[in-house]
Amino acid sequence: MRDETMKILKMVEDKKISAEEAAKLLEALERSSGKEETSQEKYRKTLRIKVFEGDLSKPKVNVNIPLTIVKFIGKLMPDKVKTKLDEYNVSFEQIMEMVEKGETGKLVEVEDTEENERVEIYIE
Repeated sequence: MRDETMKILKMVEDKKISAEEAAKLLEALERSSGKEETSQEKYRKTLRIKVFEGDLSKPKVNVNIPLTIVKFIGKLMPDKVKTKLDEYNVSFEQIMEMVEKGETGKLVEVEDTEENERVEIYIE
């Protein structure tokens, strides 16, 4: 157990705080440590963009960008990806908002069955 948890349990044992107060403190402690881990994990994640044309099992364009530099992605994003996103009214700003919120997994999937094309954007 961490030192903070032990201190809270000791305070309960010494009857300095109630069990309810301890539960609240432990929850707050858990939330704060979860935020720290999330911010550290964020920098190890990657924004992945894949564009499929024709053969939908193999991407024609495959871009992997570390989240640490994702704010600069607008300049690095291939024109094909920008064009496909624009065609389906998906803005880069919306994607950035999802990234900032810490969302993971598939953020966007746009498929054009007539043209046999698909764009996928996700965070791993």
